[in-house]
Amino acid sequence: MFARLSLLAAITTLGAIMGSNVLAQTSSSCQTIHTVVQGDNCQALAATFNITDAALLAANPSVDSTCSNLFVGEQLCIPPAPTPPSCQATYTVVSGDNCVAIAAKFNVSDASLLAANPQVDEFCDNLNVGEQLCIPEPPTVCTQGQYTVVAGDTCISIGVQFNITATQLEAANSEINANCSNLDVGEVLCIP
Repeated sequence: MFARLSLLAAITTLGAIMGSNVLAQTSSSCQTIHTVVQGDNCQALAATFNITDAALLAANPSVDSTCSNLFVGEQLCIPPAPTPPSCQATYTVVSGDNCVAIAAKFNVSDASLLAANPQVDEFCDNLNVGEQLCIPEPPTVCTQGQYTVVAGDTCISIGVQFNITATQLEAANSEINANCSNLDVGEVLCIP
């Protein structure tokens, strides 16, 4: 019986040392500290604190990539949530909603909708009925108006058409990735 108690005490002590060691390394970058309880998992914690799974894992290097080694009593560093863009409105998810439809309803890009709601995954397949979404402010003022992407468009071809550089087009449309490979036919772009 005493051997079992000693083993349990050693495991508990080791967990406390490991947890405090992780916190000592990262506490300056933590928004808060969370003590793991039965049933916790990385996806649920990330959603609770409005951060991504990747941010949670990056702030807690002792947690493995599948989040399978959490233990009750472990203390996790919860990094600050990213500063959300200003919300022009909030929207309550209803059955059948998807990001494309919600973005279209409010005339924002799905990329900006996802950026404003980091709890929603990149495929937008984790929306929950009743969940509140931030609807971001519309894009910056478009001095030359807006342009709807057609098949075959590139940032360079659109830039030439409006006498701007591809870099200027990308800066005015944060949803465009660095190599401009994610233009979607029908997408509305701001022309600066």
